[in-house]
Amino acid sequence: MRNYARESFWLDSMTDSLLPRPAVEGSIRCDVAIVGGGYTGLWTAYALKQIDPSLDVVICESDISGAGASGRNGGWCMGELSGVRSLLHDPRHGEAARRLQNDLFAAVDEIGAIISKEGIDCEFKKGGALKLARLPAHLPRLREEVRSLHQAGFGEDSYRFLSAEESAQRMRSVPFAGALYSANVAALNPARLVRGLARVVERQGVRLHEQSPVRRIHSKQLETDRGEIHADHVVLATEGLTANLNRRRRRLIPLHSMMIATEPLSDSMWDSIGLAERETFGDWRRVTVYGQRTADGRVAFGGRGIYAYGSKARTRFESGEPIFDRVRGAMLSLIPQLESAEITHRWGGPLGVPRDGRTRVGRSSASGLFFGGGYVGEGVMGAYWIGSTLADLILEKRTHRTEADWLREDFPLWEPEPFRWMGVTAVRHLAEHLDRSEERGRFPSAWLSRLCARFLP
Repeated sequence: MRNYARESFWLDSMTDSLLPRPAVEGSIRCDVAIVGGGYTGLWTAYALKQIDPSLDVVICESDISGAGASGRNGGWCMGELSGVRSLLHDPRHGEAARRLQNDLFAAVDEIGAIISKEGIDCEFKKGGALKLARLPAHLPRLREEVRSLHQAGFGEDSYRFLSAEESAQRMRSVPFAGALYSANVAALNPARLVRGLARVVERQGVRLHEQSPVRRIHSKQLETDRGEIHADHVVLATEGLTANLNRRRRRLIPLHSMMIATEPLSDSMWDSIGLAERETFGDWRRVTVYGQRTADGRVAFGGRGIYAYGSKARTRFESGEPIFDRVRGAMLSLIPQLESAEITHRWGGPLGVPRDGRTRVGRSSASGLFFGGGYVGEGVMGAYWIGSTLADLILEKRTHRTEADWLREDFPLWEPEPFRWMGVTAVRHLAEHLDRSEERGRFPSAWLSRLCARFLP
């Protein structure tokens, strides 16, 4: 039997059983059928049952809940949705984007309240996030980002520039030139959240079937290996594994994010590092890195990985793969004190990336299927907001969430191979080149930086 606890630190930290729930058997009838038992599918089911407890909701999960990105991510519950920030200064969408951004800030606290109400022990701690200026070339981008956010109408209660001295009060592993502090971010254990949420929706009457990969999808019917589901509405909540669905193969591509976790660190080690409020942290390099101080005193740290030709998504990795050495090197650039710390866990998984980097939610005019996702790594909170919006759309409720019409267009298509692989790989190589230049103390050309920012997920 597959040992899920070996597939991420978060899954290994679970104290309850990871044995799969029963698969779909025979013919099932329901009001809403959801493909995918991760955050998006579970939050959609939760929202539907909050609005109408009588609804019959069935979830089809190809593996177990938490085997995908929901049990493998960095555990950042952040008040962001991919693509929204780029619209803040857009004359057509700026006002709506600002309203949405404030809703997303509030959503972090809403999730915290639900976790408390439903008794989900997922180590939720709202300590904010630090985006640290580690190199001289980082500081101009930091100052420009803070200026842009304040100009868009957000105050220091949301986004604040920290001086070198203020940064050191929060994280002091190396001297930082400054940081962007984002208040509306919480650290949590993502596997405990997804597994806890699965138990909650089951208590509410949702039928969750695991080990039930969907082989064929119709507007009102799903076919699995051992059964079929007939529903009034069908929701696609497959995120990083969307490319496995033939009809959606070019809507989202899987980028792999890779993570490591250290052994628990001593109190004296933490005194030298900081992060007393369990602030999440990263820096201004273009190839994204991210970390958190876990509730049991480890550092869980990750970096954006690679795109595999043909949109192949992996969830299992060997501990000796070279990518993990690169992730460790990135971690040591921020926390050199961890040079001798044992790395106890190594894992990775796919996240879903749209062609234009913008999260979406809606209903396909061609197929009649509801869809949501494209979080580009911001799905811990994003899936809650998208799931709530999907519930509103399914039940035809007009709410503040459904007013953002520009979110409801379907994902634009990615290019066919080999052009897709060539483009994604070229942009990544450019980002790595610019990051290396800054490590050497150089300031890359502005036009190359703008080009990279335009296309980098």
